[in-house]
Amino acid sequence: MPTTPTFQRLDLAQFEALLQRFPFTRKINAVHMHHTWRPRRADFRGHATIVGMWRYHTQTNGWSDIAQHITIAPDGGIWLGRNWNLPPASASGHNGNSVAGPFMFEMVGDFDTGQDLFDGAQREAALRVVALVQQRFGLLPATLRFHNMMSAKSCPGSSINYAATVDAVAELHQALAAAAGGGQRASGECSAFPDEDDLLMQQAVRALTRITDNSGERGDVEHDHSKDEEHAHASAAGVGAASRGGSSLDAATLAALRPHLVNLRSGLFSTDGEFSSSPADVDAIFEQHLPRALEAHAGGRRLQLLFFAHGGLVSEASALRSAHQHIGWWRKNGIYPIYFIWETGFFETIGQLLERAFGGARGGRDLADITSDPLIEIAARVLQGPRIWGGMKWAAERAAQSGGASAYVAEQLAAFCNAHAGRVDLHAVGHSAGSIFHAHFLPVTQAKGAPVFRTLHFLAPAIRMDTFKDKLLPGLTQGQIAAHVSVFTMQRDFERDDDCAGIYRKSLLYLVHHALENERRTPILGLEDSLRADAETRRFFGLAGGTGRGEVIWSVTDEDSGRSASQSTTHGGFDEDAPTMNSIARRVLDLKDADPIVDFPAGSRAVPRPWTEEIDWPDDLPSLWNRPPPASPSAPWSAPPAWPQTSSSPPAASPGSPAASGGRRIALCMGVDAYPNPQHRLTGCVNDARTWASTLSVLGFQVRLLLDGQVTRAAMDAALRQLVRDSRAGDVIVVQYAGHGTHVNDLDGDETDGQDEALCPVDFAGGALYLDDDLAEVIAPLPDDVNLTFFMDCCHSGTNTRFAVGLAPGATSVPPGAKARFVVPTPELQAAHARFRGSRGATRPGGQALMRHIKFAACRDDEVALESGGNGEFTRRAAPCWRAAARASPTKPS
Repeated sequence: MPTTPTFQRLDLAQFEALLQRFPFTRKINAVHMHHTWRPRRADFRGHATIVGMWRYHTQTNGWSDIAQHITIAPDGGIWLGRNWNLPPASASGHNGNSVAGPFMFEMVGDFDTGQDLFDGAQREAALRVVALVQQRFGLLPATLRFHNMMSAKSCPGSSINYAATVDAVAELHQALAAAAGGGQRASGECSAFPDEDDLLMQQAVRALTRITDNSGERGDVEHDHSKDEEHAHASAAGVGAASRGGSSLDAATLAALRPHLVNLRSGLFSTDGEFSSSPADVDAIFEQHLPRALEAHAGGRRLQLLFFAHGGLVSEASALRSAHQHIGWWRKNGIYPIYFIWETGFFETIGQLLERAFGGARGGRDLADITSDPLIEIAARVLQGPRIWGGMKWAAERAAQSGGASAYVAEQLAAFCNAHAGRVDLHAVGHSAGSIFHAHFLPVTQAKGAPVFRTLHFLAPAIRMDTFKDKLLPGLTQGQIAAHVSVFTMQRDFERDDDCAGIYRKSLLYLVHHALENERRTPILGLEDSLRADAETRRFFGLAGGTGRGEVIWSVTDEDSGRSASQSTTHGGFDEDAPTMNSIARRVLDLKDADPIVDFPAGSRAVPRPWTEEIDWPDDLPSLWNRPPPASPSAPWSAPPAWPQTSSSPPAASPGSPAASGGRRIALCMGVDAYPNPQHRLTGCVNDARTWASTLSVLGFQVRLLLDGQVTRAAMDAALRQLVRDSRAGDVIVVQYAGHGTHVNDLDGDETDGQDEALCPVDFAGGALYLDDDLAEVIAPLPDDVNLTFFMDCCHSGTNTRFAVGLAPGATSVPPGAKARFVVPTPELQAAHARFRGSRGATRPGGQALMRHIKFAACRDDEVALESGGNGEFTRRAAPCWRAAARASPTKPS
């Protein structure tokens, strides 16, 4: 057992000094904020509590050290934790590495609503720690990340508002900058590194560097807030991090399952989580357990060895529970199962994501087809869906490559079969993305010298049609890989009647088809439309008439028993459907319809398995969905304020200003978060407008700022027209907009695609959209030699005025917590748009050739713009470029 360390307490001034002097070899790129949840503030017992936390993290969770870099006590004291040059155990997928990553701290307390108050010295210390670390590494306030932005938990507490916290940190940034600019010294700053006799600093550095390596650690301080967790915390003297709830299977049960399980993570053997696997465990299966099973088959009966691969994004806990329920049944039928538990490392379910995105609202079938389902498909694409799905597929492929876990299994399988030639029959079952896993595993078994599998069964296969045809179909057609192939999947009507979390109103296969593959409408083997549309697969499965080498069993079948029965009406239900599982068992055992078997236990789950158990989704996607909507604007909707001067014209430049010798610099910045409908509300647009206003002011612009309720269509139109009307040669004009965008039917026939792109003012729901036609008409009389530039941070912004290049959905990584600034053009909105336009008459812009302005857009007209962490991604990237220009030459035009 490791020696219990002594943890050092610093005050805030000492922390500031240590932060400046610590020998960092690792770049800090974010600050992660957690609360302990347990212990609460009242439970804190100083050093004993910190030691208890360390003991829980190292001895229960198996981490190299305490999870956090520092812990902030209720009195504001700062307790040192793990090495600042090592990544923390903050949230899986977000911990960084020894080169770069976050600085993590935990605050002692439970700051969920109604529990401990986040105030006093502890709050002051927490805010200052964030600002100081950010200042030390040149980071912006928005690089603060709450734990709930990386997981489904409420940490650092539902009572702590992210936007308000970032604002408070930003104020500290200004105070620190002012102090530095005025020659003042921060309270903890030292004039030189402490001398050798400065024992405090020496001890602190030694304490922080006692552990220098945490390779292989995948820590995730994720609080389940369960009674079991609370008991664990109490037994560990009030520690503050929890393990996951897990499968609820005890150690004896897991030990009994070990001869039947191979656990993988990202294609390699999983060494952490609830159940670990190693090459030695696989050796034991093939060298001990399978020979014993073979010996038990009296009379020379062949051993029926079956490999089961579940859906690729299923959580470890759910997969373990399912394996536990299945394995005993297989064994009772004389079949030896081996289950691949292949984790992908994602802990947030898409079901939870969709619940947050749409507030649990349920729509009718027809309405969902044309409104919410397309929006969800768009959201899935822009929120990294293709990347996540692609990562899962990569894990299956990596497993079958040299050094991968399934390749090792294939090698041991070949050796076992060759040692017992003629005594083993092989079978494979793949559910959903398990078909992708087997598309890589089965060929590698052949390459290693294993015999042809006698049967292969796919349940609702999520594999791409082209992947199936490339990896499996040639060998299957020639009688290699597997002798008999069956696909159990739903008829199209049942597929369309399925749902994902009750929100996406079709099956997962449709979501894969429309949104999770890189190309939209990718043919998928499990979809009836795809199977029937492809000539090769139609012939192979006998769907073109005659008999094929393979067979499709369309659920729901008329029969509920026999070799070809299936009654599943959900994508995730096939492996719990008794007729389906009994049919597979009969095919594996080569039994007729009426031959007796041990029936699959019908109703093994008291209720249908929720879709959220089936799919895991990454922590970093849904952070903004669960934030409360912004408050309604305090001011009533009214005409916007005039330009900031007494005359009706934009202000002339003051003497000595950048434009004094020529034209003026004038800007209109608009941002809308507080749309009346909660479903439309955003969180970063007002921040964007303020960021642009501040940046442009530094560059010498006179700025008019319209926010939330001030951004009516009438106010937007009046402000734009005034800008153009009062402009003159030499002026530099900037128009910035952050808010929702959409596209609606083109009513005047000037769009080749039949769609007008539109901005969504705060009152857009009544049809008061601001079209690309409107913008073109307003700026048509712009005088010669006026420099007009638009910055549009909204969806479908590319041709609000003219084409601009942006981020393609799914083409690259999307920031954590991203949300699309897009309004679905529902039939109601289209009708309101038509009514509004009918009362105004058509607008003819005159074409792009006549436009005289420059446009920077967040995306093209077929794309969506994103926001996360309190700003739009476009603004987050563009504003620093302008600030850099201002710092370089604030008096010269950019």
